[in-house]
Amino acid sequence: MIRLFILIVVLFTGYGSSAHIFRSWEDALNDRYNVQKIHMTYRAMDSIPDILDQFPNLQELDLSNNRIKTLPPSLFACKKLKKLLLFKNRLTELPASISQLQSLEELTVSYNDISQLPDSICLLKRLRSLSVTTNRIEVITPCIGNMQGIVKLRLNGNLLHHLPDEICKLRNLDYLDVSNNYLETLPEEIGKLSRLKFLYVNKNVLHHMPESVEKCQNLQELDVVRSGIMKLPDGLRNISALENVYIDERTIPFYANPAFRFRQVIQVITGDNILYRPSQNP
Repeated sequence: MIRLFILIVVLFTGYGSSAHIFRSWEDALNDRYNVQKIHMTYRAMDSIPDILDQFPNLQELDLSNNRIKTLPPSLFACKKLKKLLLFKNRLTELPASISQLQSLEELTVSYNDISQLPDSICLLKRLRSLSVTTNRIEVITPCIGNMQGIVKLRLNGNLLHHLPDEICKLRNLDYLDVSNNYLETLPEEIGKLSRLKFLYVNKNVLHHMPESVEKCQNLQELDVVRSGIMKLPDGLRNISALENVYIDERTIPFYANPAFRFRQVIQVITGDNILYRPSQNP
């Protein structure tokens, strides 16, 4: 009886189907008011037709793995857009007009050629996930501290030498990846990120890990492999949530806490092993 009920719901509501996912501009234009998702990946597309304002109910746009260099003005008229995925394209900038996408919750522009983020990006109050992995970004604007909705922040693979102290204002942040940069220091008040669960600072040139990190009592995973950090703060031993810590052979770990000896696992990564943790992006 339960299975029959579920089948009826699927048939009449379209739940679980791809009925509102469009994979060509022609099909989308022929049914423009029903367009909720447009997915066109791996098309060798070098431009986006300036027709996105024709889809008033568009919520998700995935144009990853193309050759797109610029974004059309009509994109910023998509008032209901929640997810914008532009992974692996040839963008060199994000227009200041990005701030007009006030419903945006997820923005991915990883693997492009972007050198800076516009200050206007900080006006995206509903943004929860921002990924700018592997670009050419040298500076993160201090106004990032105003983006209180951010939960996941990926800044890895850029040219960062410094993180603004304002990043410690992101009270909802639970995932921070700043690996593969040129960071020499981390904000001393990083402990204010009380909800932080995953912290990846591997492959940097850091001098030390701030002592305040021991206040991140929700921290579950920490990666400092080849980060330059020579010694981890002993206060990490008192974080009961901490499960996985990745270090290299040069790093002195914290003293193990007998109370958490079955939970906290410190792994020493040697050699040229690149992919060593399950959570690591390929």
